[in-house]
Amino acid sequence: VYAKWGGPIRGGNNLVLDTVHASDAQVPVRMAPMVLVGTVLTHLFGGSAGREGTAVQMGGSLADLVARRFRVGPDTRRELLAAGIAGGFGSVFGTPVAGAVFGLEVVVVGRMGYEALLPALVASVVGDLVTR
Repeated sequence: VYAKWGGPIRGGNNLVLDTVHASDAQVPVRMAPMVLVGTVLTHLFGGSAGREGTAVQMGGSLADLVARRFRVGPDTRRELLAAGIAGGFGSVFGTPVAGAVFGLEVVVVGRMGYEALLPALVASVVGDLVTR
């Protein structure tokens, strides 16, 4: 399925990280459902797939969709991507604070980007509550 229809989503987490740091790169919307289905099938048939990659890819994909639909600027887009990544991470692991910190660290490598703290924390807490 990935070989036939996956195309640009084969980059996985690297694609999401490149999107955060390059304003012209985009995460295709089909990444979220394809990653979800692929991960579920992998687990059902006894395969091993990490949760963090799935969370980052799905959160980043959906956040980039929102950013494109609302045609936001690059700074707001980066904040949305941080919130999407934080929401995915916090929901998968049940750790909303760690999800928020992870989302902030991914956006600005080497230092914390506090401008996205509130959106990342809200997304992470909501993701955790929905999962629970």
